[in-house]
Amino acid sequence: MKNSTMTDSLIGNNPYEIGSEQKEQLFSEALFEEIKFHYDNNEQYRNFCKNKDFNPHDFNGNLEQIPPIAVSVFKDLGKDLKSVPDNEVKLSLQSSATSGIPSTVVLDKITAKRQAKVMVKVVKDFIGAERKPFIIVDVTPNPENIRFLGARYAAIGGYLNFASEVNYALDIEAGDNVSFNIEKTKEFISSMDKNVPMVVFGFTYMLYAQVVKPLLDKGVKFELPKGSKIIHIGGWKKLENEKISKPQFNAAMSQLFSVEEEHVIDIYGFTEQMGLNYPDCECGWKHTPIYSEIIVRNPATREQVQDGEEGVLEFLSPIPHSYPGNVVLTDDMGIVNPEPCPYGRNGTRFKILGRLKKAEIRGCGDILGSKLKFSNDDLTLDISEKSNLELHFWKGEKLDQTLAAEAQLTELITKLNAKKQWLKDQPIDALIGLIGEASKVWLKAEGDLESMKEKGLAFLANWAKPIHLNRISTIGLRNNRQYIDGFLPLNESRKQFLKANQKGLVCHWLAGNVQVLGMFALLQAILTKNVNLLKISSKDGGVFANLLRTFEGVSYTTPGGYKIDGEDLLQTIAVVYFSSKDRDLGELMSKSANVRIAWGGREAVETVANYPAMYDTEDIIFGPKISFSAISKEVLGTERKAKKLARKVAVDSSVFDQTGCASPHNLYIERGGEVSPKEFCQFLAEGMVKASVQIPKGETSVEQISAIHSIRGLYDFKGEVWASDDTTWTVVYSEDSNLAAPVYSRVIMVHPVDHINETLQYIDDNMQTIGLASSGEKALKFAEEAVEKGVMRCPEMGRMLNFESPWDGIFLMERMVRWSTFGGPLI
Repeated sequence: MKNSTMTDSLIGNNPYEIGSEQKEQLFSEALFEEIKFHYDNNEQYRNFCKNKDFNPHDFNGNLEQIPPIAVSVFKDLGKDLKSVPDNEVKLSLQSSATSGIPSTVVLDKITAKRQAKVMVKVVKDFIGAERKPFIIVDVTPNPENIRFLGARYAAIGGYLNFASEVNYALDIEAGDNVSFNIEKTKEFISSMDKNVPMVVFGFTYMLYAQVVKPLLDKGVKFELPKGSKIIHIGGWKKLENEKISKPQFNAAMSQLFSVEEEHVIDIYGFTEQMGLNYPDCECGWKHTPIYSEIIVRNPATREQVQDGEEGVLEFLSPIPHSYPGNVVLTDDMGIVNPEPCPYGRNGTRFKILGRLKKAEIRGCGDILGSKLKFSNDDLTLDISEKSNLELHFWKGEKLDQTLAAEAQLTELITKLNAKKQWLKDQPIDALIGLIGEASKVWLKAEGDLESMKEKGLAFLANWAKPIHLNRISTIGLRNNRQYIDGFLPLNESRKQFLKANQKGLVCHWLAGNVQVLGMFALLQAILTKNVNLLKISSKDGGVFANLLRTFEGVSYTTPGGYKIDGEDLLQTIAVVYFSSKDRDLGELMSKSANVRIAWGGREAVETVANYPAMYDTEDIIFGPKISFSAISKEVLGTERKAKKLARKVAVDSSVFDQTGCASPHNLYIERGGEVSPKEFCQFLAEGMVKASVQIPKGETSVEQISAIHSIRGLYDFKGEVWASDDTTWTVVYSEDSNLAAPVYSRVIMVHPVDHINETLQYIDDNMQTIGLASSGEKALKFAEEAVEKGVMRCPEMGRMLNFESPWDGIFLMERMVRWSTFGGPLI
């Protein structure tokens, strides 16, 4: 294809001179010429357009109706997302990847030439057409420094086109440390013509770290010629933790280099539309040049918002020719100002307000890079932040509220330990009976418990029935639950006796994603006669306190006439909250624990892992793990069986909104059955609709909604998508069999395989559960190989989230007792 004459015509104009009406026609013609080219020459883009019901050849709508490509697509598919033959690809560009996986775009000569032209035109409009002396706040791009420069190297090279003389202000020292060479820079300034303005160029964070931070305190100041300017690129992400604002940064740079504040120019750009730069105008806003346009969208609905409303920024441009990066939805938040520029620049005025936060990882899929071992090591820890001790549930003696938080917690722990003897004296069957009475209340799920009805409470109620508690306590206590009450014969011996003893104080650090799971551990701690201190998550919302209030006014009398009251039991349990950054309270709780139980993802587990503890403290970690499901072709013999199985998968994918460690995120289906993997997706979609009614979805954050939109957009390229009109549920299908990272929020990724054994390669000891639908010897052999590789459970579909013993490979009750013998030994 020849160069796009429409785009060439557009590039021939100055960036900000043409008014909006004239621009609209020129811009739209050039944009659609490129979009049609990609549609005709890029199979993946054509698949995306078809999935979005968009055909540029017969499209008559507005620009905002063109389906945008999310930037995340370029992270996953970038190197393969090309619209030109391989032999025309001259270069691949990657983003700096400050927030994870880099984006990649491929360039041909046409695209590279366009990028260079528009960059020069825009930058010249701000710093002038004449070449000027440049102070580049970075190291000299010698071959030995390329590794240190990384992605900055290409950007620096682009700006050298505007330089007449160059001074590289940073020197590399030992250990890849850098320092600003003050004397060298002053000499460079002195040697230049005092009547010729200069330009200071650098990356935003480098300027802050190597100029603002170290030099201001030293009182250093450079006298640049009048009219000099500072231009910086790279965004503000690295400065978020530094809590320095753009006005503060501009003021500091102005002071250091003696330039006017409005001449400190922040330039915004992104890899997916490289070459398009958006500098700050003196009016305080950025402008879209004639080569691009901007749309602001609601981050949740993706609908266009009104001018003046904040939203996610979408950029449109005909510049990319080698890849379909013409309509890109970024992760950046911004706002448009409809008022004209007082300095006469045309183009839509906008501001960048920051990055749309990534969806907070609320599930267990954030796998640790390596296993943590609890220790007393105090490595690279944040300074402790003081917080209040919030007592969310406590039925014991009132605490002295005038005391400091640490003193209150100490008093609470003392009062809990004082109840160990009472709990030790209670028969286990009486405790089981009392919990059984509470389970009846949980099953009704009335009042404050109603909101928990479809979030695991029904299963907890059934799990806590006496018949089940008798079974798991018998299994967990060496086949005789009565060992916790006193010495009994070991294996019917007349010489040796065995007894299980309470450990003492069990401290629980609960996760905020699946609160009800913490109750399974608490009940087993009670049955092993331990007192309990629970630190809840900030997201608990009163759930745990409401579960415990069930015991108020409840009592149970054993067949032998022994009575136990729930009010007494509640004096052995306390529920507190304090900030996870309050290391002093965390350490105090940890040092007091005979057993530490930690639930949750990476941050929660790492926090507890760094607390010191007694050398003989028992540590039980229900840490970050992932799960998937696998279906053999034999169980897909009929459509009826497939639909029934699909409903079970839907339940597993909906309980707790996929935040549990046993929640499936990937589903592998064997080819060759009566129902194909792709056909099963349709049945699964129907099952997800029904599950959304039976198991209402919890509140979804804007960030999570954005992540769902992004994964849907990705699979519009690489596969197919079945989804609710909103973001309640999503089923995506791809021939790619790789284990995809969890998205959460009822997003299930389906992959076809020739044999379920192909999934064994994805199993390690970070895999918690595999929901298995297979049969006979095939199922047994798969399970044996799966557990050999590290998986903990292979339950039936539809029951993946049902808590059982053992869980995570351990019998919990056995870990919460000390074993003692009397008499013997037998040998």
